[in-house]
Amino acid sequence: MKLVIPVESIVQNKGGVILYDPFENKIVKQYVHNRTWKRVGWRGGVIYGKYLIATDWNELHYFNLERWEYEKSFRKNTFNDLHYLLIRKDKLFVVNTGLDAIEIFEDPFEPKFLEIIFVFKSNPKKFRPRKINLKLPYNEEYKLKPHSCHPNCISFDSGFVFVTCFQRQHRMGTGEVVELKTGRTLTKKRYDLHDGVFYKGNFYLSVTRSGRIMIFREMVKKLKQGKWPLFPNDVIVLKSKGWWRGIAFEGDTMFIFSSCGYNKTKRPARIAIVDLTSMKRVIKRLPVVDRINWDTVYQPCVWEDEK
Repeated sequence: MKLVIPVESIVQNKGGVILYDPFENKIVKQYVHNRTWKRVGWRGGVIYGKYLIATDWNELHYFNLERWEYEKSFRKNTFNDLHYLLIRKDKLFVVNTGLDAIEIFEDPFEPKFLEIIFVFKSNPKKFRPRKINLKLPYNEEYKLKPHSCHPNCISFDSGFVFVTCFQRQHRMGTGEVVELKTGRTLTKKRYDLHDGVFYKGNFYLSVTRSGRIMIFREMVKKLKQGKWPLFPNDVIVLKSKGWWRGIAFEGDTMFIFSSCGYNKTKRPARIAIVDLTSMKRVIKRLPVVDRINWDTVYQPCVWEDEK
């Protein structure tokens, strides 16, 4: 097992993909994208067949994993500050943070636009409304501000659709996990949230700046019983500063990354490998290949080795 990771170097203004062995702490392969932009960065990513589909600030990139080469990009005028990707029932869900929206496409490889859902409309009491003109070229600027709810991640389970929204100080409605269909929020307290991911019936929430992962066990079962809001059953404390996000699972192991590019430290990101049975954790710093410090990670993908 390896991890395919879209990566960014904020300090060096580069983006690309690495094939990473977390147990050996080794970058097996590395691709650096040839692009000039205010800020280059490959961010969210999902594996679709032999391809990695990855977000940049205002594009989707298609990277052939078998040939280990970039093939093409897809642009749309509404793309702005793209984060997480998810494929469900052959539909591609793009978390558009700049527009506080989820964009949905048919055919992930040749995207055909279906719908845009504005997260702030799910709960008008929680989220500040915005005026969005879908004809404007939002993709000409890499980061549109201010956000209303700053969605980062989307997850599905048993008819529920949860969107994780990052906390902005003194902003209404941020720091929430909102159920997109009903507008109900998962927790009573607000947090610096980034990833909200289901795995084996449990829901894992990363709290970025405090280095914690909150675990909600059998969450959907409880929600169907009407138990809203919920409190975490367990909390994994990493005891390490950073910007913790980017969760992946394999067996009884969880991987989560800490980005450090925002601090301009010229050091690579770190990874925490957590045994979900014993809760023991090991923290490592990504190695440097060809003098590139990959300091920022959004969404790693599990890649099974060929047998």
